Amino acid sequence: MTVTFDAEYYRRVIDEFGYDPLEVRAINFGLTGWSPDQLSHQWLCHMDGDRFSAAQAAGERVIATTGFGISGVPHVGTLSQILKAIRLQRSGLPVQIVLGDLDAHNGKAVPLGFTLELAERFRAFVRALGFSDERPSILRTQFASPEVNRLAYLLGHYMTDEAFGATEEDLHGFYAAQGKVDSTMSFRRKISLNLMIADFLDLCVSGGFDHVLVFLGIDEHRYVKFGADAIARAGSESDWLEQAPTLSSLYSGIIKGFYGYPKMSKSFPQSGITVDMSAGEIRARIMDGEGPYDGPHDNVVYQMISMASLWPAGEIARSYELCLAGGTAWCDVRSRYADHLIELCSLWKG
Repeated sequence: MTVTFDAEYYRRVIDEFGYDPLEVRAINFGLTGWSPDQLSHQWLCHMDGDRFSAAQAAGERVIATTGFGISGVPHVGTLSQILKAIRLQRSGLPVQIVLGDLDAHNGKAVPLGFTLELAERFRAFVRALGFSDERPSILRTQFASPEVNRLAYLLGHYMTDEAFGATEEDLHGFYAAQGKVDSTMSFRRKISLNLMIADFLDLCVSGGFDHVLVFLGIDEHRYVKFGADAIARAGSESDWLEQAPTLSSLYSGIIKGFYGYPKMSKSFPQSGITVDMSAGEIRARIMDGEGPYDGPHDNVVYQMISMASLWPAGEIARSYELCLAGGTAWCDVRSRYADHLIELCSLWKG
């Protein structure tokens, strides 16, 4: 079954999991430097984002966080998470990026030596793109953060096998069929997920933040719900967590594939872009591979402009209008975006 991560998918998630529309809903709030409309161009929906927004406006200690497994060369989806972190940081919000070397080792069975070496290359790439890891922002690996691993052990007391079983991401079957992850919620996958939640909670325990905004893909919405439940239990039952942080989330859609593929996949090399591709390959996909689409919301190039670029918000909004109109002007936008993406990807090679 093909999963399409669009507005209809968002509505199905709410219905399937019984989310209160007041918990997971369309974006109706702003952040410092971001209007609700600007946020909506890059994210699909949120959970308790308005509470985070109010805390930021009140001057409370807030931080946004994301992370990704270090299992191979970055693709456009990974690049989009990095660039979103940079855009949030440039607006004045502290941001944490966690380089999931242990997550890749346990969750995807990547050899440890390989992922540790790759993590250092990721670190250099993230910095070259423009992310600053000066405090209060954070750029770190999991392997080099033993205090977070200790926190994961403590937090595990408030997790159950049943709760783990309910966290399978919506693309798990796809990844398992490709041999990328264990087909069941194995022990090593459990401790990988446990550590991810500790990555969130550590911002409160060690960092002193009161409100944490997790930004991930909509296919990972179960992880945040699982984490919020475990953290709430620890906050009410433990003698080591004085105050549980408010955990909010922003969920982005999944970028469509080129040439009509429903999503970018390594199984279909033409469907996506990785940062090690040649300039010619990148340009060919952007200029020739957008495939059929009904509007900007399902046009792969516009999705990339909105989620995987450092263009100003006004230029992204203008691109939406030109994509809607089509024609020569939209062709010019695609060409300019190809130049932009090629420049960003060249930083990996450098």
